[in-house]
Amino acid sequence: MLLSFIVFHKFIFGFAVYLFNDIGGDTLNVYYPTFINISGTLWAGNLPGWSFEQGLGQNVFPFSLSDPSVYFLYLLGGDNLAFGIVWVEIFKIIGSGLLFFCFLKKLKLHTNAAYIGSLLYAFSGFMIVGGGWYIFSTLGLYTALLLLSFEMLYSENKWWLFPISISLIAAYNFVSLYTCCQFLLFYILFRVLAGEKNNLTLPALFLRLLLLGALGILISAVFSIPNLLQMLDSPRLSGNASYTNKLSSLPMFEVGSGNYLLTILMRTFSSDLLGNGNAFKGWYDYLEAPMSYCGLVSLLLIPQVFGFLKARQRIVYGTFIGVFIFAEIFPWFRRGFWLFQGDYFRDFSLYGSIIFIIVSMIALDKIIKGQKINLWALAASFLALMMLLYFPYDLHLKDMYGNAVEWQTAIDGRVQAKVALFLVLITACLIFFSVEKYRKYAQLFLLAITIVELASFNYDTVNKRDAVPAADLHNRIENSIKAITFIKHQDREFFRIEKNYGGFNDSKVQHYFGSSSYHSFNQLNYINFLSAVDVLDPSNEIQTRWADGVKNSMLLQILTGVKYFLFRGNLESSPALTNLYTKIGSVVNNVTVLKSKYALPLGVAYDTYMVQSDFDRLDTHRKQITLLKAVVIPDNLETSLSTMIKISGGDLPAYDYSLPELAMDTDKLKINSLHIDSFSNNSIDGEINTKIRQLIFFSFPFDSGWKAKVNGNDVPILMVDGGLSAILVGPGSNAVSLRFSPPFVKKGLYLTLLGLLIFGVIMFRHTDFLTKRRLSRLVNDGKQTDLPA
Repeated sequence: MLLSFIVFHKFIFGFAVYLFNDIGGDTLNVYYPTFINISGTLWAGNLPGWSFEQGLGQNVFPFSLSDPSVYFLYLLGGDNLAFGIVWVEIFKIIGSGLLFFCFLKKLKLHTNAAYIGSLLYAFSGFMIVGGGWYIFSTLGLYTALLLLSFEMLYSENKWWLFPISISLIAAYNFVSLYTCCQFLLFYILFRVLAGEKNNLTLPALFLRLLLLGALGILISAVFSIPNLLQMLDSPRLSGNASYTNKLSSLPMFEVGSGNYLLTILMRTFSSDLLGNGNAFKGWYDYLEAPMSYCGLVSLLLIPQVFGFLKARQRIVYGTFIGVFIFAEIFPWFRRGFWLFQGDYFRDFSLYGSIIFIIVSMIALDKIIKGQKINLWALAASFLALMMLLYFPYDLHLKDMYGNAVEWQTAIDGRVQAKVALFLVLITACLIFFSVEKYRKYAQLFLLAITIVELASFNYDTVNKRDAVPAADLHNRIENSIKAITFIKHQDREFFRIEKNYGGFNDSKVQHYFGSSSYHSFNQLNYINFLSAVDVLDPSNEIQTRWADGVKNSMLLQILTGVKYFLFRGNLESSPALTNLYTKIGSVVNNVTVLKSKYALPLGVAYDTYMVQSDFDRLDTHRKQITLLKAVVIPDNLETSLSTMIKISGGDLPAYDYSLPELAMDTDKLKINSLHIDSFSNNSIDGEINTKIRQLIFFSFPFDSGWKAKVNGNDVPILMVDGGLSAILVGPGSNAVSLRFSPPFVKKGLYLTLLGLLIFGVIMFRHTDFLTKRRLSRLVNDGKQTDLPA
């Protein structure tokens, strides 16, 4: 708590909010907008489902409620939420430290060693640097819980915590479950081979873990299944944007570059030795680079442990450390850890830090308990670390813009001097352990030095970042809010808004419907639509995450119902806007409100169509013209549209698309448009009159969670325009009802209830069995001592 106050006091007192303008911009562009969106949904009395505030619409239930640590933020509501983020991070840091302390105590380490080890874990580079992106500190908390639950099962035969830890991780993220299970398997082998004998055989242990783990996944089903399905049904996994082929094809035993290896080494000394935030210089960037700092004392103590072990244990410990270092030196194996889905460290850094902390604290435990410290090994370790710290490397590192920077310029001399100072202090403190009468004081001094080191390094890590001042938080959105409020007061219909300024997910914070979306798992059909009209390259993973939507295409804005445009700057420099939009008002700071002359409603009826194979042969401009003249359907749907007119590329104008022709096409569609009687994110009711059997087009992505009824009868929703939605209706008056329900949530809930029932039954029977066994022991003890039974 003391360390947290020192490191985060600026945010605790509200001078700044724990959001960042630097490389940590994801906090502003992804997490904060998501928190606001989900909080607003819950405060409105609804569970998260479909949201038109993300892209052209997306199912936001996945990942919205699967992390209990953010429930506190949802309770705070939109106006106060940003100020609560730092408290959630502090909770995770303190919680992870307490859990890791309990874990180290289960390993029978001395309390002072457990104190130091838990501090090293809670304030490691992964928890502090990664905590600036929120999701990584949550993984750190759950991983500490997983290790504790395993030790309770392995050492004490207490099983109940293990399925809970697995359930939390599975609900949080299946990728994290996968990486945690990899590390847990590795740790189990180390524990069994290097530790004392246990009554459980290895096959019996794995069987229990498998069954308890399956129970944990079953309990998590209501969250984990929707999360997993969204990940699988996303451009990164089901699309063409995967890195698998590229990364797996690289040479297996290719050593990492000098830039890469030096970054690993320097980030082990300190998270900021190569710079902070945007000033970081080295491999990749400040987040994706190794976050391997876990205290300097661990680097000095690891060599000591080998002097306290038997020959077989030395091999096991050496392998435990060596496998991790090997995978760092030869990046192919680290990429393989990620199934070649990405070239980064992330979770890998956490597991490496755990290895270092466990081994070094085992060494410290043995030293505290009377084992003689190897002064020669300590001296060699100190000298080696100082040489590595100050060696004049003839290498160039890279900044975040890809510019080469000389080693002497890249290194932060002040941090380098602090590292050297703490290495000297810790080494001197460890020397005192060799003198019996100073051993007790050396423990306290080592704890104090560790606290000062962690406070000093992590204070810089957090407070040198470009955090958002509290006063700027609402100023940055105030002008847009005024303009949006102005629009909503005069227009009660469905409409979308675009802006030529601001962030990708502004719509979530400012509560309007737009089209851009920055999301790790954007809706696949949304990306397919943008790809079909040549807005983005589906094989470019970055573009599938940072989706601009229709912001830069005037004709697509008309198609998708962009009725208003907020413009900042000189309007005369944008003649395309002035041709299609009319100025209706302005607000402060040069924000002009424009209204479209041609925007289509949410649902319109087409009487013409084009098949997908013909559409794909068109150039970009003619594709976008086509969508305002005809609905594009899959080739196999053509036989069911005999009443509609088919057009091809030859039916399109060979000249520029004139404004009168645009007006004629849009007016024709508006005549047969859906009159919306009631609208919400998950429910749309309306009426439409049609003269023939034709398609009603809706400008939101196709999703299996949407169900449609026409005049009370179920009708299938069809995918058109490469990824958007439509239904087929007959002639006459049609009452249309659309409902969205997040897929597999109900089924997942049933599985979760089944898992909880099984857990409760086993818990009850196990508790009943233990109670009877304890009573039996008391009876037997009473008989043996002639006491009344």
